[in-house]
Amino acid sequence: MLNNSLRSLMAISPELQHALLVLFLAILSLLFGNSVVLFANRVSRSQFIRSLLAFAFLFLLTFLFWTLSVQALSAMVFGVHKPFVDVFIIVSQSFTPFILGFLILLPHLGHYLYALLRVWVVINLIIHVAHAYDFGSAQALVVSLLGWLLLELATSLSFLKLDAVKRWFLKIATGKAEYRDPNDLVMAYVRAQRALMLQAAQQQEGRDA
Repeated sequence: MLNNSLRSLMAISPELQHALLVLFLAILSLLFGNSVVLFANRVSRSQFIRSLLAFAFLFLLTFLFWTLSVQALSAMVFGVHKPFVDVFIIVSQSFTPFILGFLILLPHLGHYLYALLRVWVVINLIIHVAHAYDFGSAQALVVSLLGWLLLELATSLSFLKLDAVKRWFLKIATGKAEYRDPNDLVMAYVRAQRALMLQAAQQQEGRDA
């Protein structure tokens, strides 16, 4: 069975192999960054594993949605159809910046770096779509951004109650309804240390007096 699996893998085109490798490394890097959040919230080992699997599932779901939207929009709006595998390769190549996803673990900078990586991915997708489909800039923008905008809009609309769904999903996966941000934990620790230092200084001044 192992030999059959290896032969099947070798039969995959080099482009698809590279796409799968990029996707795997991106997920691995982002999971490493998210693991800091889990450690900061002191989840159990089983909750830790379930959380990482949940993060990976949501990432793949987003990737799949974007891939299908690019394929559908290019066919419906501009009449250009490409096989799913080809679009899969295009989108996965665009996700290359997420290989640096582990940088989200940096205190204070993590959120900004993650936002920067997302913008980088969008720009990458526009470039790859324009090249693969032989589109102009306007066509590539429509195909690349519309699916992304729909996804962003869905996650920001309050009436869809996606925050409640997210909390429910996290509670099922990890046993916690929400996570404390590591940056908040760092700032709380710094404030506590400053308070202790100030208290010690005041006590020292009292003894000197």
